[in-house]
Amino acid sequence: LDHTVREKWKLVAVLTLIGIAFGRAYTLLRMAAGAMPFLWSEIEHAARTGGFIGFCLGAYMMFFVYDRRGGALRRMNFVMGWLVIDVSSTVIIALAILFQRVVYALLYWNMGLFTAYLAQGFLLDILVAFLVFFVVALFLQLRPLLGAGTMWKVISGRYHRPRQERRIYMFLDIKNSTAMAERLGDEKTHALISEVFFDADGWVAKFGGEVLSYNGDEIVATWLAADGLKDARCLQCYLAIRQNLAAKSRYFQEHFGVGPEFWCGFHLGQVVVGECGDSKRAIVHIGDTPNTAARLEHRARDMGRDCLVSGAVLAGLDLPGSLKVEALGHITLRGHDHDTEIFALEPA
Repeated sequence: LDHTVREKWKLVAVLTLIGIAFGRAYTLLRMAAGAMPFLWSEIEHAARTGGFIGFCLGAYMMFFVYDRRGGALRRMNFVMGWLVIDVSSTVIIALAILFQRVVYALLYWNMGLFTAYLAQGFLLDILVAFLVFFVVALFLQLRPLLGAGTMWKVISGRYHRPRQERRIYMFLDIKNSTAMAERLGDEKTHALISEVFFDADGWVAKFGGEVLSYNGDEIVATWLAADGLKDARCLQCYLAIRQNLAAKSRYFQEHFGVGPEFWCGFHLGQVVVGECGDSKRAIVHIGDTPNTAARLEHRARDMGRDCLVSGAVLAGLDLPGSLKVEALGHITLRGHDHDTEIFALEPA
């Protein structure tokens, strides 16, 4: 399993455990309120049902909503996406509850338990599920606006105090975007860039990175050094993005009349990462490392190379067989008083 799939299954497991806890708590609350008799069999059933619901919802979220399969859903406007996620999740919860109730009735060879539940508790449970997930779906819709990583880091306080980290930065800039905009117009150019970035974002997540920012026609991604160097994930990510663009070249030609490509720059080094801002909270990366990656991307354009990688990146990883590098010596980048060893990166 690749990094992203492993992380998704971890989240499914966490949601399953949360479902077990919520199912028991909800049933005990109803029992305490006198809405149903106190029975251990009902508590056990509530735990099974809650875990099953958590598993089903987790799988739906991780492998559809936040997977390539759910791309159309994530492209919906905010309110529509919010409602669709809430309603579809409520339907999944309803089906899961009914399935578990049938199992419960069969365990006791008494289908009357199922029909009694339909008459007395089913509609209330579905209403509660809809209302609870109404809030959860709102959170899920807000999550991409802040960035999944940024939201969790702010909540956990990871960067409340600045901390030093070794990070890899990848700067991707769409080639000839100015001429492209003059030819296509602003609206079609925005649609093209949005399509390209949507795909690139998915590959960054798949290879364990995070998108730091979108700057016009440029996308900036970053990895903790250990994560990006492992199995050369950062470079594999670039290769996957490049191959995806090539595979969709016919689509782009038919819809936009162009075949987008990237210039790219990679660098690894020390940075200080911390929270900044008040009305808008952001995680800011301070240091020369991202600036060097940006300058390498600009130098790639000047040199007619698709991708330039610093020696600092290549020194920490084993180059995969799908890529090859060409040493270009040492150069002094703009604003630097020292040389940087650079390499051109290409598919093998």
